[in-house]
Amino acid sequence: MRHFHILVFIVSVFLSCKSIDPDSQIVDPLDIQAVLLDGTWKLKDLSSAVKDGNVEESFSGLEFIIYGSTKIGGNYSTVNSTDKDVWPQSGTWKFYNDDPNKIIRNDSVLINISVSDTTLSSSFIIIGGLKEGNWEFSFVK
Repeated sequence: MRHFHILVFIVSVFLSCKSIDPDSQIVDPLDIQAVLLDGTWKLKDLSSAVKDGNVEESFSGLEFIIYGSTKIGGNYSTVNSTDKDVWPQSGTWKFYNDDPNKIIRNDSVLINISVSDTTLSSSFIIIGGLKEGNWEFSFVK
């Protein structure tokens, strides 16, 4: 009788298991974020560049171009950046600690991001120099 109960248990466990579709693929959140990041991002408006809570109009024509993005990272360049310490002319980036909402540039600046199909918000801290402070930029595609 004991063997019968064990057999019933094994059969019930086997039947309760759901089959896994071999064609289904798990999508990595970093892959999704990389696709969203690729593109040319233009500063949303004159009040979209902020340092320590104050609008910095000198970045009014800034464009942030992200390309070659993968779940590992990618490349970027800028157009009309008024300061290379805030936005260098070009460089590389990667996701920080596999967090899709944090990227780190090759100059070690850690950027918090929020991105959709048409908007990109970024915030980061510059340490040292004339541009030291808390920066926030809002971009649109």
